[in-house]
Amino acid sequence: MLDNALLHLYLSVAETERFTPKAKRNDILVRYLKPMIKGKRYQQAKKEIRSLISLGRIASYDLESKIVGLYELSQRYDQQATKAKQLFDLLTFIEAELTLPTRFLNVRGNERKLPNTIYMLQEHIENGFTVSGEQVAPVSLFLESDKVIDVVDLVNATGLFLAEIQQHNVDEKQGHILLHPKK
Repeated sequence: MLDNALLHLYLSVAETERFTPKAKRNDILVRYLKPMIKGKRYQQAKKEIRSLISLGRIASYDLESKIVGLYELSQRYDQQATKAKQLFDLLTFIEAELTLPTRFLNVRGNERKLPNTIYMLQEHIENGFTVSGEQVAPVSLFLESDKVIDVVDLVNATGLFLAEIQQHNVDEKQGHILLHPKK
């Protein structure tokens, strides 16, 4: 949304050969942002969009600089995504690509394990990542499926982690995969 707003502003300014003052730039951005309040796509950001619009209506305020700052902040956040978030994204991707959902493995072992499901130990998640989300220890994935090799190949293809097969029983269709942090 932020990059589209800036793109709209810059294209609108480029259409004229005259200098575009700050108040006019604010007006262009406000007119672009205003319809987004009613859009379902931006429902979660409705409050923030309204605050940007109200700031843009103040003639002395530089809305363009504010949006550029927010855009740069969001870019830095995306670049510094933590390994914990990347693990969540990876597991979501595996579920979408190979239809393998993920669950935590009950330590007591009372529950019946479902085939074609990836299991993880909660302790590995709690102890394998720092408070800031950086991975400090390998994470184990346990799987009862004939897709063990496919999971390893898919993980390594994403480049988010290095996956290695710790144990693989082809006859029982069981696998233990370790996810190492990618340096």
